[in-house]
Amino acid sequence: MLSPKKGAGWVLQVLTGALLTLLVTLHLVRVHVQGSYKGLPTYEEVLRAFKNPVTVALELALVGAVLYHALYGLHMVLVEAGILREDISRKILSVLGILIFTYTLALTLYLATKP
Repeated sequence: MLSPKKGAGWVLQVLTGALLTLLVTLHLVRVHVQGSYKGLPTYEEVLRAFKNPVTVALELALVGAVLYHALYGLHMVLVEAGILREDISRKILSVLGILIFTYTLALTLYLATKP
């Protein structure tokens, strides 16, 4: 039987997987349907999109879901393969996730507030 901690991690893994389906779809619609039809969006188009707080919130939610889903999956592989102990893997990947999300948040806020 799973411990409550492992059970909660698994439930979050499933929820972020479902959330990723929705958020990636919204991201693709925003970038490719509402955005530029001529290919990749230009820097100016990205800046214009990031002026919308809903876009910023959805993009940050996407990054958060990707980070949790990927890092928890990596954590399970590292622990089950016996590469790292569970407590060490959890600490290392938590710090890595916090650093990546903090960087993403700072960059997003910079782009959103850039004139």
